[in-house]
Amino acid sequence: MKKNFVAVLAALALFSCGKKQVARIDGKIEGAANGALVLKVLDVSKQSIVDTLKYDKDGRFSANVKLRGESPDFYYLYYNDNKVGSFVLVPGDKVKTICDTTGKKHEVSGSDESRLLVSLEKRLSATKYSFDSLMALSEKALSSGDEKKAEELNYELGSLYVKAKQGAIKHLYTNPNSITNMILIYHSFSPQIPLFADSKDLLLFKRVYDSLSVKFPESVYLERLKEEIANRENIEMFNSKIADVPETGFPEISLPDNKSQLQKLSDLSGKVVILSFWTVTETSQRMLNQEYLDLYRKYNSQGLEIFQVSVDTDKTAWATAVKEQKLPWISVCDGQGPNSAPLAVYNVTQIPVNFLIDKSGTIVARDVYGDKLESTIAKLVRE
Repeated sequence: MKKNFVAVLAALALFSCGKKQVARIDGKIEGAANGALVLKVLDVSKQSIVDTLKYDKDGRFSANVKLRGESPDFYYLYYNDNKVGSFVLVPGDKVKTICDTTGKKHEVSGSDESRLLVSLEKRLSATKYSFDSLMALSEKALSSGDEKKAEELNYELGSLYVKAKQGAIKHLYTNPNSITNMILIYHSFSPQIPLFADSKDLLLFKRVYDSLSVKFPESVYLERLKEEIANRENIEMFNSKIADVPETGFPEISLPDNKSQLQKLSDLSGKVVILSFWTVTETSQRMLNQEYLDLYRKYNSQGLEIFQVSVDTDKTAWATAVKEQKLPWISVCDGQGPNSAPLAVYNVTQIPVNFLIDKSGTIVARDVYGDKLESTIAKLVRE
């Protein structure tokens, strides 16, 4: 009897634990016909499909979502690849939602964090729309030669950015323990214009980490945030050393390659080096790599090396591209994207960009391609 009693307790314990890791979503999607309704979860830097949901003729659906643990997770509802709903789920949540197939209508109840996320996303979306509109008008004014109008629009852009950042900081301080802060601190107006780009913003990242690590120590998002903080600390360290770098030197880059081996730019001292920044998301850069490949084959035996830094966040896609293109030189990536420390150190604001470093370690050229790049290399390897 004792063994049976223990077995029953164990079974009940397992059932109880499993039950705790479940949240429920009951909803209605307006305007749905025969499209696919898919639920996805945020896996730090990408979204993964959790389930494909069935809905009735009135658009009603239900889902019991098995969660990964006690910490909150971000879930997104898609209709035919269009995001129509966002949720923050924790075990035991019973969320109700009404949305439509366009993504414009999204109401949620039963979860304070989900309501806060929806409100935050609407505000960020509206600001992003205003920013994109002003940017388009500014570019149009510049192309037409209307410098006065362009200057006025740039002022509006600056004002919009400042107000958006002020609102974001208010959100961080008003909701110190909210997991939605993870979405906010990584928000960008564009790949080149993150909301929190100033070196002083490191304090905000640390504040968010300190608050969330106490409440959600097992959160999968905290490790990524910890890496971000370390990366920004490295940027500060690099920037503080820039003033001490002699004119015949270059800032160090030390990043893992596609075999997870640490590679240092300084290890190529005494050689002519093409320092290249690129991304696998731009197919045109495959042609640029072909140009580099021709140069590498021609001048590598004479002392040319290539140190190529990827600014991609998807390290798997980057490693695959390196393998598929059979790139023989040093390829590195830290997965930090626009927040990668070398971008700040080398003042990289657009991709692709390259730097040509001579045997003494002096940066002798930037953004040189084609015949000019080859003629410069031919001269440098002879020196």
